[in-house]
Amino acid sequence: MKSHRESEQPGVRPVRTFICIEIPESIKDRIDRLQNSLRKIDSQISWTKASNIHLTLKFLGGVEPTRISRVVNAVERAATKTPPFEIDVGGAGCFPSPRHPRVLWIGVPVVPEPLIQLYSDIENELGLESFAREPRKFAPHLTIARVRSPKNASLVAEALIAAGFTPETFLATEVLVMRSDLKPTGSVYTAQAVSRLVPH
Repeated sequence: MKSHRESEQPGVRPVRTFICIEIPESIKDRIDRLQNSLRKIDSQISWTKASNIHLTLKFLGGVEPTRISRVVNAVERAATKTPPFEIDVGGAGCFPSPRHPRVLWIGVPVVPEPLIQLYSDIENELGLESFAREPRKFAPHLTIARVRSPKNASLVAEALIAAGFTPETFLATEVLVMRSDLKPTGSVYTAQAVSRLVPH
């Protein structure tokens, strides 16, 4: 019983965890410049640090530390089924609508079949480890900002869509299990495991 009691002690907190694909610095730099131009519009928007932007495959929320290894193993199994593949990043938009935006994003205009398969394999492998499936349809995107207030938010959304984002292609070669720690200065992400996609 000792180990069980220890797992419930204060301080042994769930780890905010998500699974993602990193994007290249060239895309992050372009997003940073785009964000800087949009910041000129007076608004109350939380801009994602360009260095933190990634392609999320699954957000798990708080995971008990003792279950992190299950997440890592599930992702590792899924990664071995998928060879490296190309992803096109391009276009820009917002959820749910330009008039009432809550999330601003850069898109993946054509979702490649290997990405869909990788996502499906990760969901299946995590299901075997007793993690809940994502109820929403997979809609890959890069979140660049979250709206805190409606003030001028629609103007920012319209400016983002007008600016667009010229497509850029990169090769996905690995999947990361990432830890997210909320700090006063923003989220700090730490890779807990890296699983390489396996050429077939």
